Amino acid sequence: MSLLANIRPTIKRIEEILGLSIKIFIMTAILVIMVGIYVANLIYGDHSLHVLQHLQKEKAYLKSEISSLKHQNAKLHKQYLEWTDAQATP
Repeated sequence: MSLLANIRPTIKRIEEILGLSIKIFIMTAILVIMVGIYVANLIYGDHSLHVLQHLQKEKAYLKSEISSLKHQNAKLHKQYLEWTDAQATP
């Protein structure tokens, strides 16, 4: 009982400094920490890392596909020009 009596003035002083009750302060602090953990998990969590790595691999694949298609397009364009030249000559 004396321990509780010794803590009450300290709690009262903390409440005066904070300007609100200690219960509201603790609940608000817990809520802020939980929201912070949730947002950090969304931004830096494992799932985000996997998505980033997948997108980087897809980007590299698409770049190589673009290069391949440009090369193929150049070949086909050359064949087309040769074909049109062959058709134009009587």
